[in-house]
Amino acid sequence: MQIFVAETAKASARRHRKMGTSGFTLVELMVVLAIMALAATAVVLTIPGEERSVRSEADRLAARLAGARDIAVIEGRSVAVNFAPSGYGFERRIAGEWQPLPGRAFTQRNWPSDVRFAADGGQGAARILFDRVGTSPTPQVVVLSGGEAREIVRVSATGEVSRGE
Repeated sequence: MQIFVAETAKASARRHRKMGTSGFTLVELMVVLAIMALAATAVVLTIPGEERSVRSEADRLAARLAGARDIAVIEGRSVAVNFAPSGYGFERRIAGEWQPLPGRAFTQRNWPSDVRFAADGGQGAARILFDRVGTSPTPQVVVLSGGEAREIVRVSATGEVSRGE
């Protein structure tokens, strides 16, 4: 009578499959976690922060102001930029009337929701005028802020548009 029978390798593997002992190894789990961490880092780094949003809006505003000044010189007529807490828009004077400045670059623009506007220390409306030779009888300092970020766009009496302190 046989009391003990040695188990073969095939029988052992068959028994383990039936018991449901298959799973992931620790190394496989660590590789998956590392990939997920890299993906999460990439997502966090691509989300624009308040500082980046304010800086890009100030760059856009400075470029559009310089473009408006150039249009005033090229066309030989006054161009105005009207600022409000909600946004800003461009106009030119034709036959004694102010009309919207044509072109996609000069369409009315609303401030992004995370950007606040102030001109020369006030929160209200402001207006920058460029005359036909490109000078500005209404020099202004426009301050854009959001969170702790703060950017300044200046228009001097000579019509020069600059950024920074």
